[in-house]
Amino acid sequence: MNQLTKLTQQLQTLFAGMTPQARVLAVLLVAAIAASAGMLATNYSSGSGETTFLFDGETFSEEQLSRFDIAFGTAGLKGWERVGNRVRIPAIHKTDFLKAVADSNVLLGGLHSQMDEALKESNFLESTRTTEAKQLSAKLGSIARSLETMPFVHKAFVTFDEKREGFSSKRPKVASIAILPRHNNPLSNDQSRSIMQYVQKSIAGLGAADIALLDLSTGQTRMGEDDPLVLEQERYYQIKKQQEQDLKRRAQQLLTDYGNVRIEVNVEIDPTLGKETSNIKYDPKPTTVQSSTTKRDADLQKMGPGGRPGTEPNALANRSASISPTPEQINKEKESTESTKQVVGSTLSTIREAGLQTKQVSFSVLLPFSYYRTAYLGEWLQLNPDKKSEDAPPFDEATLATVKQKVEANVKSVLTAIVQSSTAGEDKVPNITVSHYVDFPGEEIAGPSIMTQALDWLQQSWQSLMLAAVALAAIVSMRSFAKTVPATDNRPFENGFDIPIDDAIDLNLTSLTGEDEDAASGASDGSESGEPPTFKTTGGDLKSNLTNMVRENPDAAATLLRNWIGGTQS
Repeated sequence: MNQLTKLTQQLQTLFAGMTPQARVLAVLLVAAIAASAGMLATNYSSGSGETTFLFDGETFSEEQLSRFDIAFGTAGLKGWERVGNRVRIPAIHKTDFLKAVADSNVLLGGLHSQMDEALKESNFLESTRTTEAKQLSAKLGSIARSLETMPFVHKAFVTFDEKREGFSSKRPKVASIAILPRHNNPLSNDQSRSIMQYVQKSIAGLGAADIALLDLSTGQTRMGEDDPLVLEQERYYQIKKQQEQDLKRRAQQLLTDYGNVRIEVNVEIDPTLGKETSNIKYDPKPTTVQSSTTKRDADLQKMGPGGRPGTEPNALANRSASISPTPEQINKEKESTESTKQVVGSTLSTIREAGLQTKQVSFSVLLPFSYYRTAYLGEWLQLNPDKKSEDAPPFDEATLATVKQKVEANVKSVLTAIVQSSTAGEDKVPNITVSHYVDFPGEEIAGPSIMTQALDWLQQSWQSLMLAAVALAAIVSMRSFAKTVPATDNRPFENGFDIPIDDAIDLNLTSLTGEDEDAASGASDGSESGEPPTFKTTGGDLKSNLTNMVRENPDAAATLLRNWIGGTQS
């Protein structure tokens, strides 16, 4: 405490002994030091003004951003802000923010991280139903989180239940989905159908009719359907919409140079889902695949009765008899058998055609009215390269009609090339209607006022301005110090310090200065070396002698004055 008091007294004494200019300069320097220290502390706390986005600009949901508020507030972190669905943080404190995110478990590892956690927490002591319930809960959470990543979904809730009936392997299953759309915009039919199809494919054995979708923005519930006809109709409209979107995208790419073009496309699709044709043709001449021939020849002879040698028992006379009789009957037989196996040739042709083919395409194109004048001036300047746009002829109705005819023909020729092949017998040329709309110049948005800009600039640059002001004040003060000449009064020297003449004596500096003083005094009064210097009693000579001595030997002059003044006071 005593040291602090002594230091305060010394500072007060030092400040009181300063000139007014020195006091002002001291105050300015203290203010500059304080401002510099404040800016250093501010820059250190804000990371020197450099910022970055959390996770390299990744977007987050509203729930995750709310969790970030809690996590960063709990960790005592400052200097971060929301930029849409992203988070901007000071670059120097990036590690602290990442640690706060990791400690609070704001982000999950992925869509299946909940399932992984459920599998890690299970153990062999748990019952099968408990393990299945944990896995089902984690699975439903993963499905809900994947639905929340859709751009039109803000919150999603998925529930599932199945009924166990005895030992039957078939278990009735039902699932319900509650969707809170982003910005409370009602879900469209395509969006609802997409959500229901995703949930159906995520749960095994779940039918489309077992799903109910609740739109929380309207309070309406939509039920799934297993009717094949309904599914085919949805397929029809889905393909129709896909083709219309594809043709619209391609048309906009081709007509980019025409300005802000508005395009609508209508596609007529053949409702036939598929077609298969089979055709069988038989050959007029059969084809022999097997042939066999069998022949058989037979000769049969029948002999007559022959005579016996000798006299017949009751013969009246002897008769001659032939010993080798001739046959009475001869039969010849021929048998021939032929077997031929033939197959009639045939040709089977099967043709399968894809269904839902495009029959007719209609384009409705609206061009900005200003494009006609731009096209007219561009073409005229191309034909007249040595002239300027101010020299072009007036853009009247006749010119407008000619330009419109050319532009419409160009648009039709461009769009005709992107139409898909149509079914047989249908016209492949699309129905294109080209018109225009008046593109009024938009209202100019008033920029910030000069006062607002000045205040923003001052808010961002007040520190630099303050330092510049302190530096300028210091320079002005130093300039004033340099110009200020201290007031000198020569009258005491001229009057000899009011010392009486009778009391003035010659002063001998030999004993005070030695050899150096002798040399100095000899140089000053012109006497030889070794003689004691003498001073005259007049004020003018005394001033000149003291000035010379101070220049050549300040120590001797100081000693002389100290002894002189001390002797006078005594």
